[in-house]
Amino acid sequence: MRMSVAANLAVMTFCAGCLVLRYDSASPSWPCIVIGLLAGYFCADFASGLVHWAMDTWFSGAVLGRAVAIAREHHTHPRNILAYGFLEHAALGSAPSAVFIGLSATITACHANSPTSYFFMIIWLVTSTCLLFGTSLHNLGHKRPRSALVRMAQTMHLIISPEHHLVHHRGGQIARYCVINGWANYPCDRLHVWRGLERLVRTLTGAVPRSDDHDWQRRYRQTGTLFRACRPDSQHT
Repeated sequence: MRMSVAANLAVMTFCAGCLVLRYDSASPSWPCIVIGLLAGYFCADFASGLVHWAMDTWFSGAVLGRAVAIAREHHTHPRNILAYGFLEHAALGSAPSAVFIGLSATITACHANSPTSYFFMIIWLVTSTCLLFGTSLHNLGHKRPRSALVRMAQTMHLIISPEHHLVHHRGGQIARYCVINGWANYPCDRLHVWRGLERLVRTLTGAVPRSDDHDWQRRYRQTGTLFRACRPDSQHT
């Protein structure tokens, strides 16, 4: 976990360094920067959903150990995730970010400096940063924050809210996987992106979606707090 977080921090530092050092030569316009930030925030939300979907659907504890165990436990005991430390939370998104965003940032840095490459580097920085804090933001979907500023951000759909995330748990954990701000949930769910990917993977490999999760929930549902713990108006939330 420490290695994953450290690697993602290195990716973030690399992206930030490129943006600072290349600003003058790239000469990006302010609309380019603003659009890059918004696009990065959307991509970060989609990336969080992709990681969440993969953990929920395909991987087993035998393959990824603690990371998958936390994800499976979260389905029957949603509030248990609040008890883990920042290292566990940060590692869940940092590992894939370090690999895929790190590779993307490296390829972008190898291209000639231009407003376009600068635009993409903004996206990689925002995505890697959000994935570092992805599970921490996800946790906001399971509790009412004391901060009025955070509550306002949830109302404005800038970060995930309990009302939005509740659909994921009430719907059998097959929708609304994206947990940064929920922006990507709308196109992904309406276009059936996750079901399409599942059909593709099953066709190519024969793997059955959520087979491990069904076994896990059969064993632990009786001691779980699936719906009550997720209700935004619950005293347990």
